[in-house]
Amino acid sequence: MKLNQEVETIHRILFVCTGNTCRSPMAEYLLKDMIKESQEVDIDNWEIISAGISAIKGVQANEKTSKVMSELGIDLAKHSSKNIKDIDLKKEDIIITMSRKHSRFLLLEYPDLADKIFTLKEFAEEEERDVEDPFGLSLEVYRETRDELEKELKKILLKLKDFSSD
Repeated sequence: MKLNQEVETIHRILFVCTGNTCRSPMAEYLLKDMIKESQEVDIDNWEIISAGISAIKGVQANEKTSKVMSELGIDLAKHSSKNIKDIDLKKEDIIITMSRKHSRFLLLEYPDLADKIFTLKEFAEEEERDVEDPFGLSLEVYRETRDELEKELKKILLKLKDFSSD
């Protein structure tokens, strides 16, 4: 490496839900897929992961989550749940939660990270509402959750372009 060669900054996004088997893995893999398809954002400059506040480490994505994601050609077979306690949150640039409850929990536990913690809809500049948990509900509800996440992530992708150029 040349001494004057510019080193690319890796930006980190963490998606957070409860068990890290439904919403946050959907958001993680959807955004990764969107970035790969984007001409505007370089996937090599981003590390995107997910975790759960009450996650049991090493659990695969929920069966219905995997099914609705596979409908978009996205494979979750490699997903393995992580607990928020196993993540060094200080390294994350943006922490995006699925609900205000998740954000409140993180703010109470990690008040020094308040400027990095947002709900998904808050970060997408929507009315501050939650992405409801589809766990235990019908396949159609999982599809609706996936589509809701995709809609909001498209808005967030535009913000990442600006974030990358800072």
